[in-house]
Formats: sequence, structure tokens, C-alpha cells
Amino acid sequence: MSRSFLTEKEVTAMVNEDNIDDASDPEEDDNVVTYDSDTEYHREIESDSSSRSSSPDQQHASTSNIAVIARSGREYTTAPPRQVRRSVQNIVSFHEGLTNEGLTSNASESFKKFITPEIVNIIVHHTNEEASIRNQKLTNTEELYAFIGILILMGANNDSELPIDDLWGKVLGKNIYTATMSRIRFGELLSLIRFDDKQTRTERRKQDMFCPIREVFYKIDELFVKYYIPSAHLTIDEMLSLFRGRCPFKVFMKDKPGKYGILIRMLSDVHTRYILKMEVYAGKDEGPAEERTAKAVVRRLVKPLEGTGRNVTTDRYYTSIELAEELYNDDKLTLVGTLKSNRKHIPEELKKTQGRELYSSRFLFTDPKTGKAPVTLVSYITRLKPTKNLLLLSTQHNDRKVDESTEKKKTDVNLYYNETKGGIDSIDQMTRHHSVKRGLEGGHYLYFSP
Repeated sequence: MSRSFLTEKEVTAMVNEDNIDDASDPEEDDNVVTYDSDTEYHREIESDSSSRSSSPDQQHASTSNIAVIARSGREYTTAPPRQVRRSVQNIVSFHEGLTNEGLTSNASESFKKFITPEIVNIIVHHTNEEASIRNQKLTNTEELYAFIGILILMGANNDSELPIDDLWGKVLGKNIYTATMSRIRFGELLSLIRFDDKQTRTERRKQDMFCPIREVFYKIDELFVKYYIPSAHLTIDEMLSLFRGRCPFKVFMKDKPGKYGILIRMLSDVHTRYILKMEVYAGKDEGPAEERTAKAVVRRLVKPLEGTGRNVTTDRYYTSIELAEELYNDDKLTLVGTLKSNRKHIPEELKKTQGRELYSSRFLFTDPKTGKAPVTLVSYITRLKPTKNLLLLSTQHNDRKVDESTEKKKTDVNLYYNETKGGIDSIDQMTRHHSVKRGLEGGHYLYFSP
């Protein structure tokens, strides 16, 4: 679906029109919270136009319209498009916060919202299969809930790295652990717990290396959007769950703390850091190659929220002009992100840095005559000697606004990106600080008897 632009006669008719249907305005409904994703982070612009405006060079450029064509044939203009009415992709009307299903009266109810009886029954069933093979005591739903509760409490208390003997000991031990179950039984469950059918795992692993826990993982993942309605500002990024053991899809990322681990791609709310959807990278499977692309990953993560007018912030690994157009036209979502310089459809004019000043910006806009989504491209010089050029993309912004009140003179696109890019990083930090992972401490629990 391409954007439609009004003629000058239609604009004049709208301005002079006296009768406006108030019932169509979402702000008239007191029960609906309205977010405008184009202005939520830019209220300062409206209240103080002198502090953030176009530079003289930009104002001069805005008076002339110069056509710029990329090597791919994609057309851009140097003048921002005329927009007389805000697009549906930049308007969000909804109740932000807990859904009716997400309301709870105590901590136990909240806990079971995500660790549901159905999920626990699956784990109990497969854990008992393993216990039967080893001739050990079977578990039940109540005991498994207690076991998971202890693991979460250990993470909250930063006890996951301490030896189990100390946590159940007389000197450093805690009553909450000893009162729940014995040290020996906790160790047994730690070695017995299973999440899938061990007998069919070998065959399933040929097609899916994540199969030992996929069923339980995605049953929990489906519950996130069920209980909470996020704000208008979302972010997609990667979290590395630290792990150095044996795993066929363990990855190495030099820029992440810990370097080695399981890669989890996430969609989260920028404001609350609430996780909305997750996808684990489990190596190259037998599926089609197009389903493993960065664009396909983003489309899958945002699927539960398509058509809601929210904005998604991504880094340069995911951001592309094709993705921005698909999200805008097909999913009614806007996109803001940094760009790799080798992406298709980026004109050479935007990559050039010779003769440009530090903290200067260049803008290009999709030509409205092409009928494509309103993509705004920004080139921002962040450093000289050597020159570093930051490329950004936005389908939410369609102007040349720059914060002239600061030395770095960042564009509104850059400011918005900086405000909304760190959601997953905060989640990554919290999960590392309160990790619930616990090893078998040499595997000696395998020899415990009831």
C-alpha cells in the first residue's frame, strides 16, 4: 500500500472546512491513551522551535529540489515531502499496560502466568521418563514448581555461582532453600530435568538443533504479548546468553560481554524493557534461505504487533530500505535505525565525506512521485581524521530538523535512535546480573540416591 498525497485544492478545502467529525478523533475518548510516535520524543521541538531547527545550509537546500539517483535506480530528493495529514503509521491509539488476562492479585499468580500448569506438566512428564531410566524417585507438579522457584530465587539473590553445599550449609545456608527441599533432592532434579522426548530427539535434531527445549521455550514466548500491551516505541536487538559448554549452535561475539553463548533475538518495549517476543539462533537449519535473513527475522518478531502504528528501532545488521518499506506498507509500522554503507539503494552522494564539516548532516527523501514508502536517509559526520560517517534511516521522520542548541548538532533521527536503541542491552545486563543458570558441579549429583 503506497502513500497518497493530496493536491493543493484538496489541502485548501481541508483548511477551510468548518465541520469536522469529532467522533473520529481518538483523543475524544477518555478511555483510550493516544500516542503519536512521530512527536512523542520531540515535544521540545514544538515548545522551543529556536533550540532545534534547520541550519542555514539545510534551509537553503529545502527551497530547491534536487533529484538524486542511486546505482540501483532508486530515486531520492533533497527536499522533504509535503505532508498535510499524518499517516496511519505514525498514529497509535490503545490502552498501554496490563491486559485483563495479565492482572494478578499476588506473586504466585504472576509466576504461574508464565510457568503455566501445562508447561510444568510437560516438564514433569519428560523428567519422570529420565528418572525411570535411572531408577530414581519420580517428581510431581508441586515439587517441580518448588524447584523452579528455588532457581529463580537464587538468581535474584545472586546465589547461582555459589556451591550448593554452602547454600544448604549451616554457616552460609539460607532457610528458604532448606525449608523447600533437601540438598540431595535439589541436585537430583538438576540432573534429571528434561523438556522433550529423549527417544525421538536424535531424529528431530537432524532438522532442528534447538528441539530439546523448543516446545517449552515457545510456549512461554507466546505468553508475553498476551499479558501486556507495549508503548509506541519498540526495539529489536540481540542478547547473548553466556554459555561455554558443548552446544552445536553456540556463537562467538567479540563485542558482547562473555564472548560465547546462545544468541537470542528479541523484541522489547523501550520504556519498560518488557520482552514481547524472542527467537533463538540455532544455526543453519534445513529451511529456506530467505527465512534466515535479517529482514525475515524482524518480520517474524513484529508479527504480533503488525498494523498498530508503532515504531521499531534496529541496528545496522537488521536495517535496510527494503525492510523499512515492507514494515510501512504491509505491517503499518515505522522503522528507525542505522545503516551499513554497502546496503542497496544508498546513493553515493550520501556516502561522500570529502570537504564536509564535523557534525554536519545531509538528508535525502524518497521522491513521493515514485509511490514508495516515505524513507528519510541521513548522513552525519561523527569524527574527522579519520572521517567517520554515520548513516541512518527513518520512515517516522520526514524533515530536516537538527538540534542546534548543542555542539554536536544531532538530527532528530539520531536523537530518537539514541533514546530507543538500548532496550535489549538493559535486558542483557539484568539477565547476566541475576542469572538462574546452575551446572551440575562436576556431575556428582548423578550418583545421589533418594
